[in-house]
Amino acid sequence: MNPHRCGKSLVLTAFAVLALMPGFSQQTSSLPPWLQNYPGTTPTVRAGESSVESSYTTAAAPEDIVAHYGKLFRAEGLPFQPNSDGLGTSIRAEARECDLLIQIRSRDEGAFVRVDCSAKTQSTSPSSPADIKMISSRPQPTRVNSTPQAPPQTHMSTAEWMQQHQQKVAEMGIHREHHDAPAPPLIWPSWLVHVSGAGLRPASGVDPAKDAFLTARYVTNTPMTEIYHFYRELLNSHEYPTRSSLSTGQTMTGIQQNALGYVEGSNYPDGAPGAYSVIHVSFDRTVLNGPITVILKFTTHEYIAKRGY
Repeated sequence: MNPHRCGKSLVLTAFAVLALMPGFSQQTSSLPPWLQNYPGTTPTVRAGESSVESSYTTAAAPEDIVAHYGKLFRAEGLPFQPNSDGLGTSIRAEARECDLLIQIRSRDEGAFVRVDCSAKTQSTSPSSPADIKMISSRPQPTRVNSTPQAPPQTHMSTAEWMQQHQQKVAEMGIHREHHDAPAPPLIWPSWLVHVSGAGLRPASGVDPAKDAFLTARYVTNTPMTEIYHFYRELLNSHEYPTRSSLSTGQTMTGIQQNALGYVEGSNYPDGAPGAYSVIHVSFDRTVLNGPITVILKFTTHEYIAKRGY
């Protein structure tokens, strides 16, 4: 067979190859339409250049909020993995539209929910015809035992690959680099008041660890349960998620009454781990139906990042 005639009879063949170059950042201005807020809520929405944040409060229990998002995720075919983060529940997922982070925080009367939708920075598969490149081959004579030529590929250098990887990891919040941070200012919060709503005059002190603090004390005949619920609601409403306790005492005649308790909350202004503030409120009585002593303590703590990783 004449190689020339075979070469002339060859038909141009097009090879479709996937583009290996990383995708560009996309802007996102709204939450995915399928990601509905918990029924009956009115969210506050803030949109940035590459993310959208929606937050709201509801009287529903945190577990009901988790179940609500679980149904939405399963209907969308997304893995649903709620995790405890020390302050409540966090849910992460890579949706088609954006990277999602949902934080659910318990409140005295329900829950606080924050939904963050961040734009994706890299596409792992072609999503449109623009992501496909066509390469045409020239007519070649037929050859025996010839090896097919692979279509050309675009390669990234090691430095470029590492930069792309580190950017993706940082945006997903994985292995976030932490830095030392000074303690928040030791300034008594103006909203931290007497159970009656009156302002307090704190005094300064230093604990055995040589850490400075501010403290205030007063005596009241307000029922202990009212004091307990007042400070739980006050701290939670100012982003100090609380842990608390209320205990009873017993007289020699067998009469029981609330005798002591506490409410404590912590706030991380720049996220945990990091520098933080602590408010501790304790209350107790020494005699049946006697007055209750309330002691409030406000401390702040610096953050020293771990070394060696």
